[in-house]
Amino acid sequence: MIFPDVARFAAARKFLLENHERYNIGTYQERSQHFILKCYFEPDPMLQEIPLDGYIADIYNDAGVIEIQTSGFGTQRDKLEVFLQKYPVTLVYPSALRKRTVWVDPDTGDMNIGRYRTYERARYAILSELLYISSFFAHPNLRVLNFLTVASDYKLLDGYGKDRKKRATKTDTVPDELTEIIQLKNKWDILKTLPFTAGDILTSTEFAKIFCMRGRRLWAAVKFLENLGILNRCGKRGNNILYEVSGAGDENVLE
Repeated sequence: MIFPDVARFAAARKFLLENHERYNIGTYQERSQHFILKCYFEPDPMLQEIPLDGYIADIYNDAGVIEIQTSGFGTQRDKLEVFLQKYPVTLVYPSALRKRTVWVDPDTGDMNIGRYRTYERARYAILSELLYISSFFAHPNLRVLNFLTVASDYKLLDGYGKDRKKRATKTDTVPDELTEIIQLKNKWDILKTLPFTAGDILTSTEFAKIFCMRGRRLWAAVKFLENLGILNRCGKRGNNILYEVSGAGDENVLE
């Protein structure tokens, strides 16, 4: 785990609030979460959005390239193919462990702020994204940071039903607090984050409950752990595939 710099995060968030209109935050050009994380890792705007080897790096500074990616790691493959040949690359993925909804009336601008709810298993969401860059995972120039926060989702009261909340438009996500940063560089870092014990035998149904995932996201998370050798198929229970959790395994793999 990397020690979270709470003061630096607060300064980045304050800068967002003071410059919201200047930078068109909340539009599809830039989201608040992306903006705050960029300012957290590099406050100097001259080192943000840098043309580099045919691509635009979110940040390029003394630490190398830093990319903020809230979803769709697959879109990073071409960039990683180029950047990892020359630079240290940090890929940052934010997840909210606690979240609330702020409902905004589009006619009056009035806001109704909900209570925070806990989503502790959101810390595992990154596993399904890592599958799409698994060929680069554990590259000596790559580190992935699971950036865990408390956040607010802003939604317009423009949906269906009496309360206008059904299928309402989500406009933005704003991180309110930084709680934890977990560094993932190899198989061993992944193992330390999982609530499994070597020798445990689990089904995909059980993984769905543990990770709070289903469908393609669940498949991707399990497949990524299979690719790392953390999970090994060991038979079936009815229609469910059985997976055994490995221990340390081959120490030469993915170091």
